[in-house]
Amino acid sequence: MDIELDPQEREALAKRGIVVFEGGVVREAQARRDARRVRLRSVVWMTVALLGCGAPSAHSPAPSNGAASSRSEPTSMAPGSSGRPSPTASTPSLKPRPDEVAIFARLEPDLAACYERGRKAVPTMLAGKLTLNASIDASGKATCVIPTEDTGLTKEVEDCMSERLAAERFDAGPAWTVAVPVAVRGGKVQLGSRAPESVELGSVETYRMADAFDVLESLVPELQACIRELDRSSGVRSVMVGARVGTDGRTQCALATGAPADLPAQTSDCTENVLRQARFPPPSGGPGLILVPITVMRGK
Repeated sequence: MDIELDPQEREALAKRGIVVFEGGVVREAQARRDARRVRLRSVVWMTVALLGCGAPSAHSPAPSNGAASSRSEPTSMAPGSSGRPSPTASTPSLKPRPDEVAIFARLEPDLAACYERGRKAVPTMLAGKLTLNASIDASGKATCVIPTEDTGLTKEVEDCMSERLAAERFDAGPAWTVAVPVAVRGGKVQLGSRAPESVELGSVETYRMADAFDVLESLVPELQACIRELDRSSGVRSVMVGARVGTDGRTQCALATGAPADLPAQTSDCTENVLRQARFPPPSGGPGLILVPITVMRGK
């Protein structure tokens, strides 16, 4: 409603934020109301941006594709879907594991170097053999390397060859084990062959572990229980369980392998855990090594 005011009233109202226009017509300051609306709208938009992560407002223009309203229900997606288009190409399959021939080819130059260094110290070392057994984890790293079936080579050569396999890296994938036979004939390093014959439990081998036999004897029933669960149709005739023992008598790592077939995971886990949980007398002069061969069934 318009009201006619005298000059004194207009001046008093102006001090209170009321604008008096020409002709004596007074209205509440439109500029102040507009300013409050702008500030309020800014606060509302900021709140929507923070809580709705940029969700469209009801005042936004309609989509150009002819949608009736920006508030229409979102398109449903399958559980676990990221909302992105699925790739047209299928996931590539894992690469096949390298066999002992391929692994030996990768290691051969360094294995030969290990032998040559050892031969300089022992010139009469012209023949020998060993099998490098390793457990490969899911990242492709060799977590435990145990040399077995070793004859004719010095411990320094065996350690050098074991360290070389431990440094090798393979493709990531499910954990697995590998056995690489190495032979030295006529002063030349070459790929060997795995011994097919079964072995007896009595031929336990140790290195720096002269006082470990009492503990090993106490572990025999547990090891036999693990092997007893092995399905004979698996083709495994013998099992070799090896362990590296730290200077405190605790097992640093353990590895179980089967011959001539691979050992099922359940059996390998069982036998390895027997040695992992054992406590041995501290080895003398550094970390020790234990090799426990177990006969599953006798070959014909």
